[in-house]
Amino acid sequence: MRKMLDIWPPLPILVVKRAYQHLHSEVHEDNLIAAVERHDRVSVIDIDGLTCRQLERVAAMMQEPFPTLTYLRLSSSDEEAAPTFPITFMGGAAPLLRHLYLKGISFPTLPNLVLSPTDITTLNLHAIPSTGYISPREMVAFLSPLIRLERVAIEFKSPHPPPDPSSAHVIPSTCALLPALEVFQFKGVSEYLEDMVSHIDAPLLNRLEAIVFNQLNFTIPRTSQFIQRVETLKSLDKAALIFDSRFIEIQFFHGGTPSLLLHIPCSPSDWQLSSVVQLCSPPLPLLSTVEWLYIHESKESPQRWQYDRDHEQWPEILQSFTSVRELYISHTMWPLLAPTLQQHTGEWTMDVLPMLCGIFLEGLKPSEKLPETIEPVVTAHKLAGRPVIVHRLEGGVWKTIN
Repeated sequence: MRKMLDIWPPLPILVVKRAYQHLHSEVHEDNLIAAVERHDRVSVIDIDGLTCRQLERVAAMMQEPFPTLTYLRLSSSDEEAAPTFPITFMGGAAPLLRHLYLKGISFPTLPNLVLSPTDITTLNLHAIPSTGYISPREMVAFLSPLIRLERVAIEFKSPHPPPDPSSAHVIPSTCALLPALEVFQFKGVSEYLEDMVSHIDAPLLNRLEAIVFNQLNFTIPRTSQFIQRVETLKSLDKAALIFDSRFIEIQFFHGGTPSLLLHIPCSPSDWQLSSVVQLCSPPLPLLSTVEWLYIHESKESPQRWQYDRDHEQWPEILQSFTSVRELYISHTMWPLLAPTLQQHTGEWTMDVLPMLCGIFLEGLKPSEKLPETIEPVVTAHKLAGRPVIVHRLEGGVWKTIN
């Protein structure tokens, strides 16, 4: 490899290794290292699926500045150990770097890396190990000068990253303006997310994805305030509650693509409902703008419900959606919501979905009867002078039943 790279002219070098391509010997590793050594010619490094030892060897050969590097992607395949990058990685500067992607790598001194504020557009930090913890204060300060940053992903591997003693409960005193940011992805504890977004302004943001590790008690009031500061997020009119045996997810839409996604990994159904209640209380401001609400289970791994007790928290959830006009429910979820909608006595209460006009039952087979529990809801609503029309899906078309 070294002989091959000595040819004239000195063309730019792209170093690419896919996850399915294995380095079976030291010769293969040496060839990869030989390419990385030409730091003055390398424009792309895209290396996926190296072990901890192999990545640390690569990092050891990347102590010089890479003046032509525009794309850097390094991904670890080691689940047990995380490679650690030193402060001298890439000579502490990447002047032309546009895209930075690290997965499963400990790089706690990343905020010291000098990036061009007018070049870097993508920063993806996935599966950050506990040894690579970076405080919210440092992260915001690192992002602040990156005026052309369009996509950011900050995802921790562990739900309990160790606190930084020097910056515990210390957050920036000024707000970082990220004028080009369009997508923000986060995975970690709610406190970290709260500290970050409370000191970030992103006027062009059109997609926020947050995976919040399950905690007994958590609220996200500052995240709600952040959403209110983003024009494209504060008026979303469609929402979906998705239940899986492994997680609960709330998606908010404007059109066909979700613009806001809140995901909580948790298994027992009562924990899932409790998590939704906490997310909705104090209510997210945009809950009051939702007019179309979808409630269903995931197709991959649906939740197993305890029907004798899993309906008790639904009133607290539904009361937050004050503007819903159309309610779409899978037929497996209807038994959970029916007691709330008819309040066990069949009497309609106007503080639960007071603007409801239509119920759309999904998943019913053409020959399957409508649930008997839907009739009391329709009757009570009609007597209250606010008729509700029931629909079922037949042949891909919604048909009116009543």
